[in-house]
Amino acid sequence: MQLWALIVDSFRESRDRKIFWVMAAISVLIAGGMSCFGFEPGRVVILFGAWEFETDFFTSADGVRADLIAGMVVHVIMDYVLGWVGVTLALIATAGFFPALMERGALEVVLSKPLARWQVFLGKYLGSMVFILVQATLFVLLTFLVMGLRWGAWLPGYLWTIPLAIVLFSYLYCVSVLVAVCLRSTVAAVLLSLGAWVIFFGIQTTADLFELYPTWQEQRGAYQAARVARWAVPKTQDITYLAAKWSGAGSSADIMPEPEMEYEDAELVDRARDVELRRMAVNPLFTIGSSLLFELVIVLLAMWKFARSDY
Repeated sequence: MQLWALIVDSFRESRDRKIFWVMAAISVLIAGGMSCFGFEPGRVVILFGAWEFETDFFTSADGVRADLIAGMVVHVIMDYVLGWVGVTLALIATAGFFPALMERGALEVVLSKPLARWQVFLGKYLGSMVFILVQATLFVLLTFLVMGLRWGAWLPGYLWTIPLAIVLFSYLYCVSVLVAVCLRSTVAAVLLSLGAWVIFFGIQTTADLFELYPTWQEQRGAYQAARVARWAVPKTQDITYLAAKWSGAGSSADIMPEPEMEYEDAELVDRARDVELRRMAVNPLFTIGSSLLFELVIVLLAMWKFARSDY
């Protein structure tokens, strides 16, 4: 019960911050903006018919193409809004939890109750997970209802985006917490966790480029190093691929209209699609499990540092 009280207290602390309501407002605005569009046979209507343009891209004889709707939402709206923007704001909102807790006098108040330091640590850590759970649930449910009620594309697999968003946030939050307990700086926790995200992204992108350009694989040492590095770090990009797979979407190239594709290198686009499809086919237990193993190591280091620090 005491651990649960700490989790609730941490969530309330994050809820009281303006960023919590900014993120909620962004979710409502995105869902409202999506509802202004409609897909009808042979045309797309904007602002409930104020404008429209002719295209057969999003519809077929059977109605709305759910795979394209899923691809557009996952690869564009979810990836950027819930992914890059949402997780960044969540990191900013929660980065100050541990530095504030470790200020002189603050921890003594918490430890005046019969709680071990590891329990205090877990309470604060899990409270941050509740923060992203609430935000992800709001965003996904709103966009899910818009796709179903407004566009006629009911995609139950899209709801898996909620736990995937929590997993993505946890990959980065563990770094934020480790920095926070070591340096006791909110700014450092935010900047270094975002820096770690850039590094993770760069490692994964480099490994994908070796697959995209087969001639690069002739550099066997660099190729193997890229593959090992991709396995070792949290696979943040795979979250989007899993969301696309479980939502019934294809690759990001599939949501590009054919006239636009004509300006691209067709062979390169095909290879890029193949790379994405291979990533989507990866066993989720492998990609998430190996990433959580990295997180576990970082969390245990942070917990050890928290338990042994003087206040």
